[in-house]
Amino acid sequence: MDRLETTFAGRSVRGFIALQGLDRAVVLSSQAFTALIPLLLLVAALAPAERSDVVAAAIIRRFELAGESADAVNQLFAHSGSSSTGVFSVFLLLFSGVSLSRRLQRMYQQAWGLDPSPGVGRALNAALGLVVLVLGIGLLYLARTLVGSLPAGAVLVAPVSVAATLVVWTWVPWLLLDRRISWRRLLPGGALTAVCTSLYGVASTIYMPPLFESYSERYGLFGVTLALIGWLLCIALIVVASTAVAVELDRAKAPWARRIRRGLGLDEGVDVARPLPERVEATP
Repeated sequence: MDRLETTFAGRSVRGFIALQGLDRAVVLSSQAFTALIPLLLLVAALAPAERSDVVAAAIIRRFELAGESADAVNQLFAHSGSSSTGVFSVFLLLFSGVSLSRRLQRMYQQAWGLDPSPGVGRALNAALGLVVLVLGIGLLYLARTLVGSLPAGAVLVAPVSVAATLVVWTWVPWLLLDRRISWRRLLPGGALTAVCTSLYGVASTIYMPPLFESYSERYGLFGVTLALIGWLLCIALIVVASTAVAVELDRAKAPWARRIRRGLGLDEGVDVARPLPERVEATP
């Protein structure tokens, strides 16, 4: 067991535990859900009458739903046509979105051993990180739709999704860390997040349809929200775990880790990530 803990995988797991990874993932997924639903309701409220089902159609297409689960999604995101719904969704989206970005910011700061920046710059970067995250998700959906309509779209969708997700999950932590960490050092975490979320996206098309079907039969519209929360929880786990692995790679002294850092253009003399507080207390 001691030998396992000294390996790269063991240290990465220890870093994930030091981050309270599971608890953070639950909080992040819950916060993401409270931001996602207002965003989807706002899009549905602002959509033209002829595209009133744009949100429901996107979810149904993304998870390949049919039958009662598709009907439940259509009912949940039915076009309200009410301007008051749109205004309320804007306020709720801003509040929950900023809360999500601040929680992500604290997670990245603890992982990389950085103290919060003084002044208003931290709040501004948190807001910018939220904008990049929302725009990145929107552009990713648009890119998948456009590429999927091409003759070779089925082949191109995966690499385009990975590339777009890589940019988003490298740029977002760079902003949330107040640009104090080089984007090259954040690139491994962005790449790992992009690959894992893409693989999970493929897996979700297999297990999510029966899950939606089962939950919608048992709990109705509430079942749809349960399925979405579970899906977001897995995404949050990937983000937190990828961050822990990237930080461990940044400080690892193994030859293969040094070669990766040199390949990214990082000098061997660059400051590595500071240990997490739990490890600092144990250091003599």
